[in-house]
Formats: sequence, structure tokens, C-alpha cells
Amino acid sequence: MHKKISYDKLLDGVQKTIAKGEYPEFLKMVNKIKNNYSLRNTILVYTQNPNATIVKGFCDWNKLGRGVKRHPKTIFIYTPIKIKAKRNIEGQQNVEGKETKIRNNDGNVEKINGIGYRRVAVFDIGDTYIKNCAKRIPILDDTLNSNTTKDLYKLLVDISPVPVVIEEINGIKKGYYSKKENKIAIKESLSQDDRTSVLLHELCHCLYDDFEYSKDRNKSEIFVESVAFLVADYFGFDTSLCSFEYITNWAKNDIKEFMNLANKIKEVADEFIELIKSSEFKQEKISA
Repeated sequence: MHKKISYDKLLDGVQKTIAKGEYPEFLKMVNKIKNNYSLRNTILVYTQNPNATIVKGFCDWNKLGRGVKRHPKTIFIYTPIKIKAKRNIEGQQNVEGKETKIRNNDGNVEKINGIGYRRVAVFDIGDTYIKNCAKRIPILDDTLNSNTTKDLYKLLVDISPVPVVIEEINGIKKGYYSKKENKIAIKESLSQDDRTSVLLHELCHCLYDDFEYSKDRNKSEIFVESVAFLVADYFGFDTSLCSFEYITNWAKNDIKEFMNLANKIKEVADEFIELIKSSEFKQEKISA
């Protein structure tokens, strides 16, 4: 029987990982599971099978022309379901949504609609085999046509809502986003790799300027740098320029708030990646 993993244990594991200075490894783990899952489910998958990359249920694999091998390594995640929740006599919701008949003061059973979660089994692609007429899995093709930072740079310029300019910038600053001037500026003397990294960072500031932590510089930088890291890592580019100086102490002192931010980071990074892929697809159609 599969042992249930509590969320508190997951938080403890994440906290220990970050305390050891392994936040980049945590982000790479988030990227490794190429499913559009919540952060909690992503961590659940990783803790049960660190080698997993793409996971789906039995029926979903069948639809793609793949079968599940005998004796696979079963992974459990949680999926939302609609439930008929109950209220007890005091009007408090039975959060587990069990079908026990709880009656109100009039003796009638009071039902309300709610959302619950049930545990479901999924399987990694490594535990599947190709059947007849297997369908292509688009997620396996999520790499840029030409593996250069110049290609990514062009795509980032294409999706930028403000002009991107190359100019002389004095001092150590490599670039900036100016809402007032309506532009992203990149330092002229930078290499192509550095230009791409800086543009990715500044574009995050531009696109998510109204982010709830935007007034907290430290948390805002963690958010932006983390999103930039996930996007760069996803497309196979260098992430060594990313810096996470503030993250260890914050995660140590308030892991639940950090996880709330991490959820938002994953959500935004997924959105950003889809935006880039959409731009690449448009450019392919134009050049065809």
C-alpha cells in the first residue's frame, strides 16, 4: 500500500533543500516534470520518482497510443473534484465532504456544492510502451529550432510589449526596464549570452510589473530571477548568471509564504514559456 505523503513533510523537505543553498536545484526539479501541474503535485511526483519527466494517467496514455508496462512505478497526485459537502448543525462545512447525513435544526440534510480532492494514479513515460499508431507528444518537442541564445533573444524581443534598445549604460548595471520611458535598455558592451539573460530578466519586470510583491524589492527580485531561471533552464540555456542571495533566510523563516510565491513563480513561468513557444510558431509559419 502506498504511503500517504503529508504536505507538512513536503514543506519540510523543500525548506531543508533551500537551507542547504540548493534553490536552483529546487527550480530545476520544478522544470523537470513537464506537466502543467500545481507546485504541490509537481513536488509529489518528484518525491515519488525523481527520474520522472512526463506523467499521465492510464487512459490518457492510451489516447496517445501508449500502454502502461506491467509492474510500473505508480505515482500518486491529487486532482480536484466536485463534491456534495455537508454542513453540520452549527453551519460549519464538513471539509472532507463525506456523505454522512448531518441534519440541521429542522431535521433536514443540508447540502452545498464544494471542491474536494482525490488521489489518482499516474505513470511516467518511462513506464509506458508504444502501441500501434502512437501519437506524437508535443511536449517532447519543446526546444528551439536552433540551440542558440540569439534565437531566444529574437523571440523575447518579439513578445516584448515595449521597444528593446541597445545603448551605452555607465557603471555595473547591465540593463533596465523603464515604465516612464516605455522601453527595455540593454548594455551595448554585453555578449550575446549576457544580452539574452538580461533581456529575460527585464522582460519579467515589464510583463509582471503589477505583481503583488513588486513593492518589496527583495521578494520582487526573487520572483523575477526565478521566472527567468525557469524559462532559461526550460530551453536549455545557461542559468549560472541568476542570483538568489535573499532566498535562504526567507524560506527558513516563512516557508508557507515562500511556497505561495513559488506557486506564483511556476504559474508565471509556464505562461511565459507558452508565450515564447507561441511566438516561435508564428515565426515558423511566416518563414515557411
